[in-house]
Amino acid sequence: MSEMHSRFFSDHLQLPVIGKKGLDKLKCTRVLVVGAGGLGCPVVSALAASGIGYIGILDGDKVELKNLARQYLYTPAQVGTLKTAAAITQLKIRYQDTVFIAYPFFANETNIHSIFSEYDIVIDATDNFPARLLIGHTGIQLGTPVIYGSIFRSEVQITIFNYKAQRLAIDDVFTLQPAAEGMPCEVSGTYVIGSMIAGMLMANEAIKVVLDLPDKLTGKLLLFDVLSLQKRVINFSSLQSDPTETTPEMKTCEI
Repeated sequence: MSEMHSRFFSDHLQLPVIGKKGLDKLKCTRVLVVGAGGLGCPVVSALAASGIGYIGILDGDKVELKNLARQYLYTPAQVGTLKTAAAITQLKIRYQDTVFIAYPFFANETNIHSIFSEYDIVIDATDNFPARLLIGHTGIQLGTPVIYGSIFRSEVQITIFNYKAQRLAIDDVFTLQPAAEGMPCEVSGTYVIGSMIAGMLMANEAIKVVLDLPDKLTGKLLLFDVLSLQKRVINFSSLQSDPTETTPEMKTCEI
């Protein structure tokens, strides 16, 4: 670890649960973030701020004016440019030692395996069911941990798939019901602070996986309403063994 690196992340260096050993591990970890929108922006920012040394960003979208309020990595001057390039331009100003790799296209069955195989952890920050299913099933096939998160209005849902012996995807846990009959967020609405909190929580689970910290959301689904501050944690095992336990709906919208 260079002196500059240790000084930049001095807070984590002094933290007992991380320290030098943890910082070195974070720096050597490769994390892929799929989706650079309302969830992806806080995810990528938090990963870089935590010391993850190699971050891939996969998204084929371009920056639109309507994105700017909640997708805070982008500026008005970047409207019309690819989100991957725009995000990395902003991130490199602060995190100069971090390696950022842009994948300026969407994941599909042709490219996803070769990309995922380059990473230790994948974070699903997408906004549609087909992409989430493809990501989840590819994670199972490659044995790659997938951090899942979504936001619908003010409700956050977070979990971890495919950590160690667990092999599950979203369709094993959720009843797949598109939110508000598939309407985008400008119709159904998204609480902007909620999307930021969701992204931070997703990055937090990734850090816990890298450092093997306790209380990970493995085999557990966190349901958290940002406005009411009410939370519920559902164990996957209870969904399989208790016929009275209701399977949660996976709620998502374009963020």
